[in-house]
Amino acid sequence: MSLFNIENIEFYTQTNVPIIKGVSFDIEKGTTVQFDGKSGSGKSTLLKISAGIIVPTKGSVKFEGKDIHSMNSAQTKAFRKRTAFIFQDSALWANQNIMQNLMIPLQILYPEMPAKEKMETIKAICHTLNYERSLELRPADLSMGEQKKVAFARAMVLKPEILFLDEVTESLDVKVVDIVFQLLHDFIDNGGTVIYISHNPTFVKEFPARKIKIKEGIINEIQD
Repeated sequence: MSLFNIENIEFYTQTNVPIIKGVSFDIEKGTTVQFDGKSGSGKSTLLKISAGIIVPTKGSVKFEGKDIHSMNSAQTKAFRKRTAFIFQDSALWANQNIMQNLMIPLQILYPEMPAKEKMETIKAICHTLNYERSLELRPADLSMGEQKKVAFARAMVLKPEILFLDEVTESLDVKVVDIVFQLLHDFIDNGGTVIYISHNPTFVKEFPARKIKIKEGIINEIQD
């Protein structure tokens, strides 16, 4: 059984404009997959659909054989514990400080975790990513690169098995990119599954992947 089965996915905007047009593919556990295509091809929408963030207009997204949009609350929680998504624009909560942004996923998905352990987990990943500014700041007080660090930290505090990455290195300086590369290599070496979008040729070279090429909302080619 594949980890993900994406079957006959279609997605339309509220004004009935087709973005994804009858797309099907599988993702195997422990593999690295790249969604490739020009801007506007639909790859970011497809990434969010695959992660269960956007509900498709038609078709299904199955995780280990179960449609993610038919899961009960316990199954959904278990799925969210195993996956993490890093958005291109970081998508931090503007009205929450950095500590709160990093604490929210742990509070929701690991309410039983002691507060001290939550704090230690957050501080450890911030240290690894070389985030040295106050955790009391809000996202608006940070540069785009610092916001992306926090977004990466928010994903990794969950210790997920599956990462969805949308231009994860955008706005990061070279030193932080090196740290992110090492973290991702360790994640993959430990059996993690990565599905990513990147226009950074260095990233693509560093993380060779099964390439799903998307053009105008359809799969143009799959390169294994």
